[in-house]
Amino acid sequence: MRSAVALFGALLGVLFGALLGAVVPALVALPAAAAESDTVTWSVRPGDENGEDGRAWVEWAGDPGRSRTEHMVVTNHGDDAVTFRLSSADGYFTDTGRFTMLASDQESVAAGTWIDLPESVTVPAGAAEVVPFTVSVPDDAEPGDHPAGVAASVHSTGTGEVAVESRVGFRVMTRVLGALAPSAGLTASASYTGAVNPFEAGEVEVGYELENTGNTRLSAWPEVSVSGPFGLGERTARGAKILEIGPGETRSGTVRFANAWPLGAYDVGVVARPLPVSDELAFGPVEPASARTTALALPWSQLLVLTLAALLATWSVWRRRRERRRTAELVARVRQEALAEAAAVRHHHS
Repeated sequence: MRSAVALFGALLGVLFGALLGAVVPALVALPAAAAESDTVTWSVRPGDENGEDGRAWVEWAGDPGRSRTEHMVVTNHGDDAVTFRLSSADGYFTDTGRFTMLASDQESVAAGTWIDLPESVTVPAGAAEVVPFTVSVPDDAEPGDHPAGVAASVHSTGTGEVAVESRVGFRVMTRVLGALAPSAGLTASASYTGAVNPFEAGEVEVGYELENTGNTRLSAWPEVSVSGPFGLGERTARGAKILEIGPGETRSGTVRFANAWPLGAYDVGVVARPLPVSDELAFGPVEPASARTTALALPWSQLLVLTLAALLATWSVWRRRRERRRTAELVARVRQEALAEAAAVRHHHS
């Protein structure tokens, strides 16, 4: 299945490369797994001098100026020897929380530049090669978490002689020792959507964005609360759990509250406490991030119904008054006619 997905990604890369007339780098698969490009199938995993060691990625901590030697195991699952290009790059977490690394046509400026590894390795068919690489922390490196990744890639030529790069690798996470400063910031927005049917409730939609403003990776589970005037209709709900977010990165989310009646306005609050991503990377309690906003919830459909009802009542009152006036005029006219007729009869007999 993974091979089919990788092959499909390579074919898409060929298509867009033909349209753009440029080299198209494929996304790196992290954590490392088997990948396929044309007839080449390979995998890349962390290890030691003897081969794979069961880790999914490399994670270590060191002081500024310290170096560490690690190993990547490149396995060729194909029937022919293959020369793989080796590379390192800055890493980051996507909006879905998946770790990846910069494409090969993007320049690394952070931890991706700390890694020194050979330019390539040739792996015989059905064999694996252990490739050592070194991570060197600069003397002036800031304390905190610094993500990067290493990968092995192959190039294939698609239509129009466009080169397509397919690569696979794993993350290399370096925590520079020193003063850790975990922190986060929140912004929030909210809106109310009323129902067309005035006898049905509407919905409050709350959007928020969490930013890692510190120097360590965090996890968080935002909690959203809404309440009307005087606390009416107060409810709380959790947003999607953020398993991992790197320094300087942001995550956005949305929470919807159904069955919300138009109470004029809803007070909205979002709170998220920064938490460590694991016990091994623990830190002390951190002040929660919070944000507040207001969602106007005006009862437009209900006001429309009330307005129509008021107009109907006004028209009904006006109609009844007009009918009474017309009836009174008719009675007066009949009375006048009767009096006139009686006067005429008396005058005739006299």
